[in-house]
Amino acid sequence: MSTWLWIALPLLFVVGLFVGALKDTKQIERSVKKNRDKMNLKDWDTEESKKDDWGVPPGSYHPNDENKKKEDDKNKD
Repeated sequence: MSTWLWIALPLLFVVGLFVGALKDTKQIERSVKKNRDKMNLKDWDTEESKKDDWGVPPGSYHPNDENKKKEDDKNKD
């Protein structure tokens, strides 16, 4: 009988974990369906088609050029 306890108790624990996880997922699905209109959902087709604009095109920014432009502007005044 002792060996059955060593086998059955951990199995019951694992089965309990799975049952609890299933209940939680069902509860989450219900709350998502209920509150779907309050969520800010994105249309991923349009999100993927948008171009990422990071401001400066690659290779066009040189910090030394910025300093030269500022010095040239000061000299013109």
